[in-house]
Amino acid sequence: MSSTTPQRIPLATLLRRGHWRVAMVAVLLVGLLTSIGSLLVLRTEVERSLELVARAAAYSTEAAVVFRDTDAAQELLTVIARDEHLALIEVVLPDGQRMASVRSPGPRGLLDRGDQLATRLFGMRVVQPVRKDGQVIAELRVVGDGDAQAQVLGWYVLAALGAMLATALVVVLYSRRMETEITDELDRLARLTRSIRDNRAFYRRAPTARVAEIHALGEDFNALLADVQAHEAELLARQARLRSDNESLWQRAAHDPLTGLPNRGHFRDRLQLAVQRAADSGRRLGVMFVDVDRFKQVNDEFGHDVGDRLLIEIARRMGTALREADFVGRLGGDEFAVMLDPLLHPQDADTVARKIEQAVSAPLQIDAGRSIVPAVSIGLSLYPEAGQTADDLLRSADQAMYAVKRRRQSLEQPSK
Repeated sequence: MSSTTPQRIPLATLLRRGHWRVAMVAVLLVGLLTSIGSLLVLRTEVERSLELVARAAAYSTEAAVVFRDTDAAQELLTVIARDEHLALIEVVLPDGQRMASVRSPGPRGLLDRGDQLATRLFGMRVVQPVRKDGQVIAELRVVGDGDAQAQVLGWYVLAALGAMLATALVVVLYSRRMETEITDELDRLARLTRSIRDNRAFYRRAPTARVAEIHALGEDFNALLADVQAHEAELLARQARLRSDNESLWQRAAHDPLTGLPNRGHFRDRLQLAVQRAADSGRRLGVMFVDVDRFKQVNDEFGHDVGDRLLIEIARRMGTALREADFVGRLGGDEFAVMLDPLLHPQDADTVARKIEQAVSAPLQIDAGRSIVPAVSIGLSLYPEAGQTADDLLRSADQAMYAVKRRRQSLEQPSK
């Protein structure tokens, strides 16, 4: 079953539709009520005017009725009908005989259009008695001609429609201005939201707004931004702490806590990577295995604190004797290893070994009256002659170092 996405309608469109509907209903209602009221007022005025005309006509025709002067009565009625725009005016005697009568001229007179608006609205009939000494001697019947009043009403309706149209335009203009104020502030807030989301600029804030509700929305949005900014700062600080902790853990895991040099695992990994690079490029590299001579004797004679000082000092002195590209690590106890990468000539390894021996052999002052002269034994293995892996090279260098120790001990034996 597929779900249909509802159509999104812009706020300006909704406001415009609502304003149009409210404006049209209000204008039409006011126009209708005003028109009905004006129609009633106009009808009342027409009726009053028709009664006045009938009274005046009854007074004017009194003499003609008394003397039964039909011609005079007809002449008077003709003048009155013409001047007062009457559809019908007639004098009827008590016996029902029509003494004189005048109708509006033309085939489209009011009485011939009984279904027209003028007839329904203004075609009113007034009967006025003609009296002589208080006695009714005839009836004057008057029917108003609604054409004139209908014209007046038509002009009024046109004026009312024009006023309604002008009112609607004014309402539309003011509503459009109100729409612009509302939508502009909402658009500005929406653009700010998108910019903050895209650039993660949580430090930005929504400006003040003239509309109270939009201003309250902006304040709530600013409070939310402040919370997000604080949360992000906390996350960044936590991330920095985690990174620092990870670095510290890696440092402890990959480095010797006493000397700060890379430990056996770290040194072996670096050496294996160097072997792989050397295999790919066809170059050579060297590995030195360095062992501190008579280290057990130093520990037994001076204590482990002095032994630790000796290891720290030897690690420092070896670092000063090495090239910038060389890599030194502590394998454990009194054993160190040096990776010579690159090694262009095998005799360069001998040069580095002599520099290490010379740097290490400087006396180390223990206290005011005692000092020791450190010494090291160095074994060398070369890639690719001595092995194809890091373990092979370390093993070969270790064996070479022990061979150096044995030769040195054999040379020292006769002197003992």
